[in-house]
Amino acid sequence: MTHINNNGMPRLDKCGDAYRLIVNERPFISLAGEVHNSSSSSLEYMNKNVWERLVYFNCNTAVIPVSWELIEPLEGTFDFTLVQGLIEGARKHNLKLVFIWFGMWKNSHSTYVPAWVKRDTLRFPRVQSANGKKLPIVSCHSEEALQADSKAFAELMRFIRQIDSTEQTVIMIQVENEVGFLGTARDCSPQADKLFEENVPAELIQYLKDHAEHLNAFLKKHWDSEGTDLLGWTQLFGSAAEEIFTAWHMSRFIDQVAAAGKAEYHLPMFVNVWLKQYEEQDPGQYPTGGPNQNVIDIWKAGGPHIDIIAPDIYLNEFAQVCEIYDRPDNPLFIPETRRDSVTAANVFYAIGEHQALGYTPFGIETMDNGVDPWSAGFLPPNHFMVMESTGVGPLLSKSYELLHHMTPVITQYYGTRQMRGILQDTAYPSAVRLGGYRFQLRFKNRLNSESAPAGGLIIAVSDHDYIIAGHGFSVEFTSMEPGKSAEFISIDEGWYEDGNWVPGRRLNGDEYRVSLGSEPQVLKVSLYCH
Repeated sequence: MTHINNNGMPRLDKCGDAYRLIVNERPFISLAGEVHNSSSSSLEYMNKNVWERLVYFNCNTAVIPVSWELIEPLEGTFDFTLVQGLIEGARKHNLKLVFIWFGMWKNSHSTYVPAWVKRDTLRFPRVQSANGKKLPIVSCHSEEALQADSKAFAELMRFIRQIDSTEQTVIMIQVENEVGFLGTARDCSPQADKLFEENVPAELIQYLKDHAEHLNAFLKKHWDSEGTDLLGWTQLFGSAAEEIFTAWHMSRFIDQVAAAGKAEYHLPMFVNVWLKQYEEQDPGQYPTGGPNQNVIDIWKAGGPHIDIIAPDIYLNEFAQVCEIYDRPDNPLFIPETRRDSVTAANVFYAIGEHQALGYTPFGIETMDNGVDPWSAGFLPPNHFMVMESTGVGPLLSKSYELLHHMTPVITQYYGTRQMRGILQDTAYPSAVRLGGYRFQLRFKNRLNSESAPAGGLIIAVSDHDYIIAGHGFSVEFTSMEPGKSAEFISIDEGWYEDGNWVPGRRLNGDEYRVSLGSEPQVLKVSLYCH
């Protein structure tokens, strides 16, 4: 095991083929909810409408924005009252925090920068499209923008260290949010044009050469691997040149912001991704230059201080996206995802199949209640108590509770290849192998029915002993030994409390089968062959 930052702080540890998030010196899985963008701008709103919702859903972590415009309203004058209040609110409710730095960019645009940045378009120039239109996006080619963003982020990290380095409420930081350029593939201002006419940086070319065998298909298709460090962007990358150019400069900008923050307080830091929605989508229709499926490797080259590239998964192809971002150089962390009927299945799959460090449905405070907080105003103080007993929320809440108590067990198997995730979707196989057996999976409900899809995980404690957790499926076992049949020794219901097994019923007779119902549960199964 490689200790990346072994100093008692929250950190990432490389464990076999996977990573683990270490918090307070114990492996931790962030079972989180992200609040709506504006919720954390008011402590009163958080106290009335948000904290108790996070508790209701059995979250152990809150993912919460911190806005540059609110902490540095005047240049050089910082006010961290809001940040301190958010940390205190999380502690009161026994939650960890992942802060999102809404700094220079949020969903491509520069809407969270202070007024003094918005007004000064000479000092903080805007991105220009090919037709000369100025977009509401501060250019990543601006040194003034880099210095201002870096200074503000460093001040934020210094403040967090001063008030939280002992208690460690804040465990990770997201630097910016879904960056890239909407409306253009690159900045076409005179300054950017000059940079685009220069040769590709030698350090990028060297990275690509060093990692040539492992580059994704997009780069292999567009990179002239026989080129030299004396070639321009178009010569080296052809039709993909503009996207790769933007990705390189955007990653270099954010890497330097992250480095400035880490110099003050060395927490794990990540960037999140607005994914490309479909293969034929043109650059500029998605935030081009962000670390989407095409240019992950460019970001790995340009962002050595960025620990994780984390996909925001709203696409139906959940399993495929997990596969793309779960890499030997990149642990899977999901900072935003859907909050509909698939979410409780996806969390089991992400953890079981890809050893995810965390999972985060967006807009957690309005899940299942049908209320948009910005249109309804402050919600009643205890509105979470009157939510319906059916729907997505209760299933997610029970799934989070089960996974939280299983975390000490689950994380033992990160990187061991002794755990698999289960997901009811069109891409998932109906049979998997693990330990000494093949599992045939049967799902209780049709896919795309009104019922939530099934999800779960299976751990091979040995070749003949398994822990099976999740909901909505049954398992039939086939021996991998030729000519032998699989039979049960025992099937036990139970649950975990802080990693300790609490036995329930021993199943036999009419219940002598491995079948998980519509609510999350855990079974221990022992088999033999004859």
